Amino acid sequence: MARQLKTPEEKLNTKIKNLIAADSSISQSGKNTKNIKIGGKTLFSFNKTEIKYTKNRYYPSKVESIIEEDFEVQFPLTNENLSLLGSNIANPPNGAGIVLDLFRKSGRPTINKIVIGNTTNEVDNTNLKITKDFYETVLKINKEESRDKAVRFNNRMQPLLQSEFNLTTSTQSVQRDYSLLLQEVIASGQVTQQDIMTLTSQLEGGNNINVVVEKQIVKQAEWLIEKIQEILDEGKLTTPKAKDLGNKFFGFPKVSIKGPEHLMEMILTKYGKYTLFGVPILLNTDKYVIHAGDLTRSQFDLILINHLSEIEVVELKRPDTTVLEFDENRGKFYASKDLSIAVSQAERYISAVYKDNDEDYKINNQKIKDFLNSQIGGSMAVDICRPKALIVLGSYLTIAPDYDTLDPKTKKKFTKQAYNTNYLQAYKELKEAYKNIHILTYSELIDNARTRLLTDEEAETN
Repeated sequence: MARQLKTPEEKLNTKIKNLIAADSSISQSGKNTKNIKIGGKTLFSFNKTEIKYTKNRYYPSKVESIIEEDFEVQFPLTNENLSLLGSNIANPPNGAGIVLDLFRKSGRPTINKIVIGNTTNEVDNTNLKITKDFYETVLKINKEESRDKAVRFNNRMQPLLQSEFNLTTSTQSVQRDYSLLLQEVIASGQVTQQDIMTLTSQLEGGNNINVVVEKQIVKQAEWLIEKIQEILDEGKLTTPKAKDLGNKFFGFPKVSIKGPEHLMEMILTKYGKYTLFGVPILLNTDKYVIHAGDLTRSQFDLILINHLSEIEVVELKRPDTTVLEFDENRGKFYASKDLSIAVSQAERYISAVYKDNDEDYKINNQKIKDFLNSQIGGSMAVDICRPKALIVLGSYLTIAPDYDTLDPKTKKKFTKQAYNTNYLQAYKELKEAYKNIHILTYSELIDNARTRLLTDEEAETN
């Protein structure tokens, strides 16, 4: 029987569950149409076909955390439209305001509702409906124009800085997405099919390498984050499901995937170096480090070497494993069995790396430092003075057992909000408890990648 994929509503429910877990002041109510609220104010509502944002916006870091805008935002609920929503879905994406402002300044000042991801583009006095393609095109042009404005300002200021302060800055330029310009040319209606044929016949072979590489890197990063998120959204993973997902999303042969943990190792080995870990060197040893007499057998999943030539050994566990367990009698959280085993392994790995001169610890019949240098090819010197370990396991959904699975007597002792707040605090404390061992969920790993991606885009804009 073919495995059924999650519906858009199920994926949205997962995002909402993560939202509520991260901020206990947000709540959900309703049945057929569900409302997401902060205090007594509704942020958005949703059902099987659409998600509707009210005029309320929530900014927890501001003094006035609830701000009322003058427009509503709506999305038809589809898999494609879900990709337009950010990781924090409490508010609609900023792009909605950018598009609305464009139309208000273009003769439609009374628009107070925008539908994004519609099947057609339509506008009247109060309602604007746009397709996903149109929305993304507007944002791309806006981003490019923002860069252009910053560059023009810098270049115009250059002579003044030179004459008044004797400061010399380099002239900057903007790399344009010429496919957007081509869309504008075609939309203008002032070119014919013959014009386009004549233009293409005059083009030289090859592409603008910088533009192509940059776009492909961003595209692959977004794709990788999205696919790992879909794996996490699946919840409990069986070996057959891991094989299906690995084959469907990444093209791995099903026979090569041993299980959920091995799937994540394969993904991070092939795609994780720059996007997820942000390091210049990632090694999957796939070899055993064996102690004398074969009494202790340890295997490194991955070895990272950062820009400072420092080593970090990575221990990977299942993405659906529970990070914390809960003692219902004492009302206390503690490290799960899987995490405890991972910590023990990580300590052993750190010792193995540190004891590089010990002949009993070898990879591929080489001492660890010799092995690393053979893999790096002499491009950088390895520092094994302060080795560290990274444990990656679980997700936001599996930091602790779900409140709804607790014994009814236990649930009478405290609310769901108190339970969620306490386990998040316990998790934060646990992350700080180990020396030279860093603990991350797979959710945090891809959130860090999202942050780097957004930071890079903002840096380009500025």
